Amino acid sequence: MSATLTASQWNTLVEQIASAFRFSAEEQKRLAANKTARLVAAIPFVAACQQPERTALAHLAVFVLASAPSCRQVFDHGPLDNRDPLARLAPIADFQGGDPEIIDRGMRLLGLVMVNGYQKDLDKDAHSSEYNPLLARAWDRDRIASELSAPLRSASSPLDPYMSLDEALRGFWDNP
Repeated sequence: MSATLTASQWNTLVEQIASAFRFSAEEQKRLAANKTARLVAAIPFVAACQQPERTALAHLAVFVLASAPSCRQVFDHGPLDNRDPLARLAPIADFQGGDPEIIDRGMRLLGLVMVNGYQKDLDKDAHSSEYNPLLARAWDRDRIASELSAPLRSASSPLDPYMSLDEALRGFWDNP
């Protein structure tokens, strides 16, 4: 049986992260509107994991750190991450208990969002020499997207209100 992440719980998580990271009002507003961040927080709640709030906060903290310019280099994709499309998501893939099908679906959705980001950043990364697995031809975007999305096409999910497959196929980390 799955649960939900309520609007009140999401607002509380955003306030906690904003306070811990000393966000400006604008940064807090951007986090609150970010569908990918909300999915990160929703997975442990919807999967009915043990201590979902703790997991959601930990995963959101990593999400924020990985997006921060001062930490980005540590979290950016490198050649070692090429082994598996979800390897780079390992820091936000630790769940205590919970429905494994919901967790798998959530991680696959996040993987699709990540691959879209690599596609979106091809020109920027080519000019800046940032490593991009698509640019390096270590990954084929269509093949990876197909592999990640194939198991998600057959049924709806309690995660759909947070991010549908169609949204994941079009989304980016920083999109509201």
